[in-house]
Amino acid sequence: MVKIKVSLHYVLHSRLGAEEVEVPVEGSLPLREVLRRLCESRPEVEELLFEDGRLRGDLIFMVNGIGINHLSGEETEVKDTDEVTVVPAIAGG
Repeated sequence: MVKIKVSLHYVLHSRLGAEEVEVPVEGSLPLREVLRRLCESRPEVEELLFEDGRLRGDLIFMVNGIGINHLSGEETEVKDTDEVTVVPAIAGG
């Protein structure tokens, strides 16, 4: 079994009381499934990560520092030693 490190920022950090959590997985999984597993062990973050069964659009999800919009979106494969980062999207004017 391997572990994937998930870094959480701002409101996610305060809700979990931790900046990072590890999610155990077998092999590799799509990002969406890794975050679902996180929610199984920490249900208080599900509403912060998901909306209508999909990853929230007001968050930026990155795997190894690359936004998933430049990868395969929610289907981006995540494996051992990968780091997932979740940050709120901030717009300014």
